[in-house]
Amino acid sequence: MESVREEKTSRNSRKYLRKKKNKRFIWWIGILVISIFLMFLFQYLGIFPFNSSILAYDRVNILIVGCDEIENISRADTIVFLSIAPKTRDALAVSIPRDTRVEIPGRGMDKVNHAYAFGGIDLLKKTVSSFLDVPLHFYVIADFRGFVQVINTLGGVEVEVEKEMHYTDKAGGLTINLYPGKQLLDGEKALEYVRFRMDKLGDWGRIQRQQKLAIALINKMMKYENFNKIPKLLEEVKGSLETDIEMKDVMALINLFKGVEQEKIKFEIIQAKPVYIEGISYLEPEVKEVRERIKGLLDHQD
Repeated sequence: MESVREEKTSRNSRKYLRKKKNKRFIWWIGILVISIFLMFLFQYLGIFPFNSSILAYDRVNILIVGCDEIENISRADTIVFLSIAPKTRDALAVSIPRDTRVEIPGRGMDKVNHAYAFGGIDLLKKTVSSFLDVPLHFYVIADFRGFVQVINTLGGVEVEVEKEMHYTDKAGGLTINLYPGKQLLDGEKALEYVRFRMDKLGDWGRIQRQQKLAIALINKMMKYENFNKIPKLLEEVKGSLETDIEMKDVMALINLFKGVEQEKIKFEIIQAKPVYIEGISYLEPEVKEVRERIKGLLDHQD
């Protein structure tokens, strides 16, 4: 009788262990399936930095071009050299005034934005790379529609408008009406703010406002609730954006800068003096000084 009970207990024990083993096996299979799914999802979103080859660069140099289209002619209205150091998580953004007089390969001395009109992004990249004496790895071209969409998706951006700004260009379809004071600008009003240049500072003042708004925009985007909107935002503006950077690399760079202090992102404007040559106004830079300045800024950040 005792042996029967022992055998029954042994069978129950083996049965319990098998069930436990089976449950553990199913549990591990479930974990494995979920892990594989998450890895593919994170790889698609670029959340794992090691999935992105762009982070292997010591510095990633990107040419950013903001385009204005008038009468079906696309003009480089904004030109920015952006250099990102993935290892130290800092960035340098250098604005190049569109009237800057530079050597355009195959075309001679002319305004830097004319390089885009003459030969598109390829010629503009060659021109800027030669002018600053830096390599350019990637480019981003955005039109004004994309800018407006970004601001609106984030719910506007708060900026201190420093003075009244009024201007009308019927041919260019541009109307600017802004009043001073701290205010939440929607996409259209933010565009008016960064396009105004009809004062004594001209393009210099316009670039200063662009950088001021860029800082406000970066601060807003880095907030957690807005950071989660970035994939949706990129999807919405892709029709207004042209780039040779892969989406996973874009997301890897964005994730890299999540929570980074604003002080890690430096802004600079190319220094140049106004000149008139054959009745045309230019901004004439000291090329050697510009190159030394850029090299010094990049070396300091490394």
